[in-house]
Amino acid sequence: MVFEMSKKRFRFRNFLIIIVFLGVLVNLFLRYYNDISVDILELDELEETVSVNAVVIKDEVVVNSDSSGNVNYHYNEGQKVNGGANLADVIGSENKKIFSPKSGFITYVFDGLEDSFKYSEVSSIMPSRLQNIEETVVNTANINTANSGDKLLKVVNDFEYYMVCLVNNVDIAMYEENTYIRVKFEGFDKIIFGYLEKINSGNDESVLVIRFDDFFHKVYNKRITKISLIKNLFEGIKVDKRAVVEKDGIKGVYIKDVSNIIKFLPLEIIGGNEKYYIVSPGESIADGGRGRITINDKIYSTVKVFDKLVLKPDDVYEGQIVD
Repeated sequence: MVFEMSKKRFRFRNFLIIIVFLGVLVNLFLRYYNDISVDILELDELEETVSVNAVVIKDEVVVNSDSSGNVNYHYNEGQKVNGGANLADVIGSENKKIFSPKSGFITYVFDGLEDSFKYSEVSSIMPSRLQNIEETVVNTANINTANSGDKLLKVVNDFEYYMVCLVNNVDIAMYEENTYIRVKFEGFDKIIFGYLEKINSGNDESVLVIRFDDFFHKVYNKRITKISLIKNLFEGIKVDKRAVVEKDGIKGVYIKDVSNIIKFLPLEIIGGNEKYYIVSPGESIADGGRGRITINDKIYSTVKVFDKLVLKPDDVYEGQIVD
């Protein structure tokens, strides 16, 4: 009898252990299943841009040697000089001194296009001039001897300069002559304002002639550089496109509210790029509360800053309670 009772207690204990173990497994599974990936919504800006190659056209003077001999330069690349400064000596039989014809920046970088893109002719450049351009870059600072007529250096006026670029006509519909446009230089995140002096139109493409008077040090020795033309700048709440779904014909997202309940909220999309939308926060009703948007004459609450956006909408449903 004692043996039978011990056997029953042993089986009961094992049964309890199995029940507890299964409970732990179920709990872990539910926690894993309800581990929803979220992103915290914030106010942000989004730029709609067109990336193009621009030709830099500067008010520059090529300084040539008027004798033959060894060359001794007195200024480094990128230094500022005054008009009349002694730029170099050529140590031939006459020991000629080379003086600066104007004030500006010194550069020893030649691109082979100095004669093709004149500062005085910038407004007449048509689309055909900007096709199939090739540079032949030479740095004369590494050359120690010169013959009469050789190019030694350039003095570049830093007061203003131009960039001309070839743009598809579809992308310039919003641009007008004699207005300021927003530009970003390659490798430089700051927005720069340029003055759009001229639009020279072709059949499919047009040339934008843009004048600048700032950040000359970024391009003083460049001829061809990549820039981004900012077509539009959108401000609002930034939403990952992966999170956007359509429900009952309305685009929106799922958010996890303060009670850990999944809710669907419609969106009013202002703009976007390949990864994100910028959406309206809606009409404010109360400080810290949800704004309201109108879709098809109906009013809806929409997303707000600090909402927890569900990044994988296929993993959730309206009303679901999650951790």
